[in-house]
Amino acid sequence: MKRQSIGLILIMVFLLSFSGITLAQQILPFEVEAGSAVLLDFESGQILYSHNGGEPHVPASLVKIMTMYVAFDDIKAGRVSLQDAATVSERAWRMTGSRMFLEPGEVVTIEQLLMGIAVVSGNDACVALAEALAGNEDVYVGRMNEKARSLNLNLQFVDVHGLSTENRITAEDIAILVRHYLEDHPEAIQYHKQLSFSYQPRSSNTPIVQSNRNGLLRTYEGADGLKTGHLQVAGFNLVGTAVQNNRRLIGVVLGAQSESRREQEMSTLLDYGYRNFDLVNISRLLEDKTTRVYKGKQSQVGMRISEPIITVPKGIEKSVSVGIQTKELEAPVEQGSQVGVLSIYVEEQLTKQVPLLAAQDVARGSWYQVMWDSIKRFFQDLIRKR
Repeated sequence: MKRQSIGLILIMVFLLSFSGITLAQQILPFEVEAGSAVLLDFESGQILYSHNGGEPHVPASLVKIMTMYVAFDDIKAGRVSLQDAATVSERAWRMTGSRMFLEPGEVVTIEQLLMGIAVVSGNDACVALAEALAGNEDVYVGRMNEKARSLNLNLQFVDVHGLSTENRITAEDIAILVRHYLEDHPEAIQYHKQLSFSYQPRSSNTPIVQSNRNGLLRTYEGADGLKTGHLQVAGFNLVGTAVQNNRRLIGVVLGAQSESRREQEMSTLLDYGYRNFDLVNISRLLEDKTTRVYKGKQSQVGMRISEPIITVPKGIEKSVSVGIQTKELEAPVEQGSQVGVLSIYVEEQLTKQVPLLAAQDVARGSWYQVMWDSIKRFFQDLIRKR
């Protein structure tokens, strides 16, 4: 069994050199014309820019990100399929605001509803989806809040479409939510990136074609999502994401004054991230590093990290300090189990902390090895107590 005391075993300092401009020449943080704004690097999970990122805000239709997240969870778990049928209720039909123009009694697929939510922000599609997957909207909202709690996010939902002013988010937490969403369901981006959606209601002779409300898809290189929102009390909200040079960034703008302004500010955020930051993989720093294991067939176990990517400013000489804290380990040790914590410092500032994981299994040793290590640890404990 593992002893719970945690000791600092080793501090390593590595110098990673980058050619280019000096720290004094680095572009300074800027302000955006919005209530809140956040930029997050998808790969590293680091927040690169935050303006009032922790302040509560009314999300409007950004609620629908969680509505879709829960649905994709059900699909992934096999509880429902994209081609399963849903019957449109009168309540769904009566929804106001953005709609995909469902009519009562129509039978549609889950995939059509997801497309109607992602592309045209259909409030009717949200209610129809919730009723199909949970029986009613209230139960579905409960699942949305449960999901937020499971991710340790400060999000509050009272409906599935975002019309209520009682829904609450923060820019930082909605950015983190989107990262989880796209990690868990990368296929979802194929819905959000569509420029238009066509649906033919039962009473119509021709399909109704609506454009995606996210103008960023047409104006920013690599943009492929994700969601817009607007209420008078909320202002104009936008979660945008793009991929350039195989690198995804996620931006959040809340409370802008217009559609054009939220898109301009989003472009500024994304440009800032792509022009001023690079990704660094630090897994190589642990290639030959091990920690002690007592009472095992081997006395050492290698270490690895599941999140080896960090984001650092581009073109600047940086020293990356890596602090390793490991537990006192007793065999058996399972591969992938946590053996400590890796703290990563950039310019002597803590940038990220990630779990250190065992790189392989270590089985329990022979009776002789167990006895010998027990004796050694007994005397080590005596020395420490003096």
